[in-house]
Amino acid sequence: MRVLGEVVKLTRSRNFLVKMKPPVKEDPKDKRVVSEDLLLVGVVSDVIGPVHEPYALVKVVVPLDKAKEFVGKRLYLVERREESRLITYPDT
Repeated sequence: MRVLGEVVKLTRSRNFLVKMKPPVKEDPKDKRVVSEDLLLVGVVSDVIGPVHEPYALVKVVVPLDKAKEFVGKRLYLVERREESRLITYPDT
């Protein structure tokens, strides 16, 4: 796993705004994002902001009431070899 960054806020359009941890070496678009316990929380939909301080927009896949718990937490990008260990949120 690689650190993506810290969740700044949950937007009205069900995205996490994540302040990315520099240096950003490759485009994380369309990569899966997990919490530290490997719970799948979303997918990177876009990278915005200045090059030296980028932010990622992560489309949330967990229920909205649970998504609020991730504000202020660190999120991670999943490497291909780790995808089999992912935990998805049970349907409610």
